[in-house]
Amino acid sequence: MIVYPLRSSLVRPRDSIPDLFFKALAKNRVRFKTTDIVAVSSKIVGIAEHRVRYLDSIRPGSRARSLARKHSLTPAFAQAVLDEADLVVGGVKGALLTVKNGDAVANAGIDRKNAPEGAVVLWPRNADLSAKKIRQSIRRKSGKNVGVVIVDSRVSPLRLGTTGFAIGCAGFEPVEDLRGGVDLFGRSIEITFRAIADGVAASAQLVMGEASDQIPFAIVRDAPVSLSNGHGIRSAKLTWNRCLYMSQIPRGND
Repeated sequence: MIVYPLRSSLVRPRDSIPDLFFKALAKNRVRFKTTDIVAVSSKIVGIAEHRVRYLDSIRPGSRARSLARKHSLTPAFAQAVLDEADLVVGGVKGALLTVKNGDAVANAGIDRKNAPEGAVVLWPRNADLSAKKIRQSIRRKSGKNVGVVIVDSRVSPLRLGTTGFAIGCAGFEPVEDLRGGVDLFGRSIEITFRAIADGVAASAQLVMGEASDQIPFAIVRDAPVSLSNGHGIRSAKLTWNRCLYMSQIPRGND
């Protein structure tokens, strides 16, 4: 598998992500082909879809002020997280553990890095739909059938550092069911699924970076992926009681 990073110009609200992608291809002198996976930063999708909030326009409530004191956040940022999160589970200094769209993530996916001055960037409202539209546009403009994955990053339990994961995808199935197969010694595989979309996203995120890299796109080539219409990232999600980690946490608000 080969991952090609694509440096791009800064995105602005209402920009066309596919147009930026094709400009990045030309600028980086990279060609893409059918069966490639196009990885797109969730940040630029959020900005292009005008999912930006300015903190000075937010009026924090009492719960936001309480969470801000407890976890060393600004009250306006805490309120922005509360507005986006489906659930606040807890927190540590500088971050809240939340559930957003069925994903356990810090701060409901809200990001201050590389956001406009005084603002935060939110996740796309429907990342699967965003991925589908980007894929369709790329196919119309190029005639090439590709997959698309929208990439963000998060921390893993008891591990330091972030890894990429998929918040939306189109053009392929996000998980591969290995149950019913056998291992090297002929033992039946009973519970294993492979997180295909997350694996592709993690590979892309390594070259896209987290700071001032200005690499919002990557082309992932020769990934172990079969293109199809797919069902979006929702088919990769578990309910709370089926998750090894979250099922051990009493369900409630901080």
